[in-house]
Amino acid sequence: MTPEQRDIIDRAAAHLSADDRIEALWLAGSLGQGGGDQWSDVDLLACCAAGTKAAVSQDLAVSIAQIAPPLLVNSLFGGIVINVVAEGWRRFDISLAEPGDLGRYDPAVLTTLFNRSGIEPGGRFPESYRATPQSVLPIVNEFLRVLGLAPVGAGRGELMLLMAGIELLRGMTVNLMLEENGIGPWARGGMLSRDLYLTEEQKAALFALPPLAPTLESTFEGNVAIARIFLPRARALLEAIGGDWPEAFERETRAHLRATLGLEIPASGEF
Repeated sequence: MTPEQRDIIDRAAAHLSADDRIEALWLAGSLGQGGGDQWSDVDLLACCAAGTKAAVSQDLAVSIAQIAPPLLVNSLFGGIVINVVAEGWRRFDISLAEPGDLGRYDPAVLTTLFNRSGIEPGGRFPESYRATPQSVLPIVNEFLRVLGLAPVGAGRGELMLLMAGIELLRGMTVNLMLEENGIGPWARGGMLSRDLYLTEEQKAALFALPPLAPTLESTFEGNVAIARIFLPRARALLEAIGGDWPEAFERETRAHLRATLGLEIPASGEF
């Protein structure tokens, strides 16, 4: 933990403990688990007295300078999370909960900063994670849906749409790889932390994707290339865990891309 991170934690604990409505505060995220690095943001979980979370959120958004002079204060998810970028580009989040919410949090990945009420988070993350059809099939269906939207972008000449679609497909491919590796959603960290959870083979496949340029040809090549990575891996994983592959959806998506764009997407079972 860096001195800057420690300073944010100490200042936050002092400021929040002065508010009688806040009954407990924990350090969460990678730092709360005893990990993290100099690039990690400070994640805090504050338990507010029942019925006070909304008011505490509003007050915190105003008084956040007591912790660090803010450059940006975002109130996310209806005020449940206060997201801050402070001077020196120090980053911290304060998630707000009430006693009834604490069942969603695992105390094993939290470090107590103060606790006046003695209430404790009651959740437990499983020690191991295994992909299920319910976790993998939605990724597959969304991949096929976004892939099948390429003719819309091409027909309208919307290169930005086509390029954004490929980035969505890339993100879904990463999520699929995390499922392959048995990395549960609670263990994945944020989008700023991915390399640790992917194998060298997976990263090599992603890094080999062709660079994306703002041309139809480049986006078409990108769609085919990422489908070549995703489809066989997804099919193999889904079959290994006892799920049914969406044969008709894949078949119709491939036929749709062939008829509208002349794109030949190899079938998932052809690899």
